[in-house]
This record gives sequence, structure tokens and C-alpha cells, in this order.
Amino acid sequence: MKERKAQLKTRVTEKEKLRIENKAKKCGLSVSEYLRKRALGYSPKALLAESFYEFTEKLGVLYEALGVLNSTELQAEVLKLLDEIYAKLLVTDKSKIESESDE
Repeated sequence: MKERKAQLKTRVTEKEKLRIENKAKKCGLSVSEYLRKRALGYSPKALLAESFYEFTEKLGVLYEALGVLNSTELQAEVLKLLDEIYAKLLVTDKSKIESESDE
């Protein structure tokens, strides 16, 4: 990782500062990291509640059980749903940020 020495400074209202801090916290990022990612075109996602992970684990168990029941079509649909959940809520497009940081 490159050492970050340069600084940018900006002024915000107290309300804006609180909103930015809250959004960074929800994403599990420092304010600096959150602002850097936003400025570079990345949209950090909020961390998910533990119940989400429990839910997806149960879906995974259901998917495995479907293999025993030999319902290929239903199994494919459950897998498709898991992929959609994963893509929309867990995967972040860091490749764009990584390629820009190499410039």
C-alpha cells in the first residue's frame, strides 16, 4: 500500500460533519477512508447486521438439503437467489479503486 502523505482540507457544516461521520461508521470505515472512496467513485456499503449472515447461512443449509431432495430446478433458483444477495449486499467493486490508485 502506498504511503499517504498529501492532505486535502475542506470545510463542512456541523450537520454535514455528523452525517459524514455516521455514514463512515455504518460502513466500518474511518472518515478519511470513506471520503477517499467516495471521491474516487466508489460507493461503500453499510455493514450488515448479524441476522443477515444467519439468514444467508440458513439459505445455504436449505440449498444443501435441496441436493438430497434432487430438485435441480429449485436448487438452481436458491443458488441464483444466494448469488443475487451476495452481489447486491456483500460484493463491492474495489477493482475500480485499485486501478485508479496505481495511476
